[in-house]
Amino acid sequence: MLTVKQDGSDVVVIGKGSANTNGLAPKISADDYTNVLTDTQIYAGPDAFTGVTTPPVDVNLWGGLTGPSLFGTDPNIFENPSLGLGFGDLFGIVADNGLGQSLLVLPSNYTSGDSLNGTSRFSGFTLANLGLNPGVFSWTWGTNPNADSLELRIEPVPAPAPLPLAGGAMAWSLAKRMRRASRGQRLDDRLKNRTST
Repeated sequence: MLTVKQDGSDVVVIGKGSANTNGLAPKISADDYTNVLTDTQIYAGPDAFTGVTTPPVDVNLWGGLTGPSLFGTDPNIFENPSLGLGFGDLFGIVADNGLGQSLLVLPSNYTSGDSLNGTSRFSGFTLANLGLNPGVFSWTWGTNPNADSLELRIEPVPAPAPLPLAGGAMAWSLAKRMRRASRGQRLDDRLKNRTST
């Protein structure tokens, strides 16, 4: 599963789970892989740029998936995660490789059923900046004991907490009412005492 959520002023992609590769089409090797977010690609794991600053990560691409051909809303988005803030296994989904095929991306040394854990972080971005709307997207493959799926869950941005001033004003108003009621009760008590004597 890939979970995407707003984390303060950053967007994080958290990947956890495992994959049954027995129901997938034969793998296609792809060395020198780059972790990039577009409207059709998303990954958890290290930044994995091609170039001098960060070493690439070797992965394999697996076909035979069924699912949506995109999940983003902006075809112009092409963002790499922040340098040094990604870790774990590089894995994810290519919803459309340009030939109408969805591809599962897994580490090159991955063994079917092994656990996967990875995180990518996009510093200074919002979900909207990255063309991501809340929703759940799913890709499936295989049948019977080899059936499996990858779920991409884009979580809604949490609603802001109520302002402390609003709570303070309500408490102040309630305290004033209670004081008035208390004064009124004392006045009633005094009047009763006078009339009874």
